[in-house]
Amino acid sequence: MLATLLFLYAAEPDVVVTRSAAVPAVERILKADNLDVETLSPQEIAAAMRDIRQGAAPRDFWVAYQAHVKAWNDYAAALDAAARRQPGELAPSGSEWAVGDARTRINATFDEVERLARIRGATIPLPRTRV
Repeated sequence: MLATLLFLYAAEPDVVVTRSAAVPAVERILKADNLDVETLSPQEIAAAMRDIRQGAAPRDFWVAYQAHVKAWNDYAAALDAAARRQPGELAPSGSEWAVGDARTRINATFDEVERLARIRGATIPLPRTRV
């Protein structure tokens, strides 16, 4: 009987454990998003983020990530608008609000991106720091 059990065990196909393609896709996006915010301008950050592709990332994660990208785009645009002012010219109505709102949304949207990544078991990279 032992010989029969060994034979049956040996005849079984190898068990392959795989994880969802979503987890590596989410981790790839988070790694590409892990930009050095101390040395890059908001415009450079927004441009780099726009180049990141969805791949196999789940739709809910991707929608949340795109909201985060939009917040960075809005922040960069608000800063650009402020930089175009002539010296002594009053700030356009709401321009300071636009900068502050975009900065708040950057944090809030990334919190949601992180939450969705953690639900799937993705590893969140440590933020880059200056040496």
